[in-house]
Amino acid sequence: MRDGFDQASANLDQTLADHREPGYRERVRVRNGGAHAMHQPESGDGERAASDWPSRRKMMPAATLVLRRLARIAQAFPDVRGRGRVATAITSLLLKAGAEPIVESKMKAGHSLRLDCRLPIHCWTLFSGKYDDEKRSALLSFLGPGGAALDVGANIGLYSIPLALGARRVGGRLVAVEPLPANVEWLRYNLAINNCADVVDVFEVGLSDECGETELVFAEDFLAGGSVGNATIASRDLYGPQFSRTMIRLDTLDGIWPTTQRLDIVKVDIEGHEAKFLKGGRSTLALFRPVVLMEVNRWHHEQRGVDFNSVIPSLLPDRYVFAELRFGRIMRIPGPAECIDTDILAIPEERL
Repeated sequence: MRDGFDQASANLDQTLADHREPGYRERVRVRNGGAHAMHQPESGDGERAASDWPSRRKMMPAATLVLRRLARIAQAFPDVRGRGRVATAITSLLLKAGAEPIVESKMKAGHSLRLDCRLPIHCWTLFSGKYDDEKRSALLSFLGPGGAALDVGANIGLYSIPLALGARRVGGRLVAVEPLPANVEWLRYNLAINNCADVVDVFEVGLSDECGETELVFAEDFLAGGSVGNATIASRDLYGPQFSRTMIRLDTLDGIWPTTQRLDIVKVDIEGHEAKFLKGGRSTLALFRPVVLMEVNRWHHEQRGVDFNSVIPSLLPDRYVFAELRFGRIMRIPGPAECIDTDILAIPEERL
């Protein structure tokens, strides 16, 4: 168990070291001409990290200790307007003072995450101790005993970790899909420190409407200096030469999902590629009729010539309705056009 944890940590440390070196992005392009096999660490209990903590703490810059202490204090306070901006400003100052950007933090829900504080969303997660907790809980409420969950665009595990822990509680499994190797290494690390890798299958691939290869753009998170972050399948007209790229493998949901494996819930956040994901999973979605939590990113769809409000309903099976979370409750809405949130639920009528 310790070997798996150490290997995950070593892989992650090498990725961070590589990222700081000139030519990192070029090496990534060469390394990822096709599918890139990654080591799957065994679930670990973090005992080595815990035993090393006193000595590591003495070596930490003062700014790092201040950052971690402020984050713990902030998590104890209720949410207030402007909290994210304040957290980002404080973190920026501490990073300039020498704070280490990579932190491992306990979330309010009980799991742990390794985060990169150079990314605003990671910074907000660190200071709040939460990430879409209400939406995630709403989605998990549709996961039945022995069922399976699917996280498309798993990134570093912001959703995958709590979904995996929720699946374990009901004797289920999670399939996490993430095409970017750097994100996959962080995802596997976060699975290992939460002892839930045994209930998760990781697919290092992008899900679309056809199989093959395509170019993936390292989006704004990487320009900000992040080791990990969002990436998108987009044309060169949309993202200029300042954005690095790599080749990834594509598959379809219908191609990877066995017809014997139930599918209860799906979370999909793939920066405007959702329509092609749905098109490539029509048979699976019609067979198992999962509840789908989908990002509403109309701008990305518009750049692809896709009208989100009309196309998404047309790609779902019959008798699906739409809802969003309002005031902590799942509220049915007429359709995507009425969605005022950043995410929308697509729910089979029979599961309301």
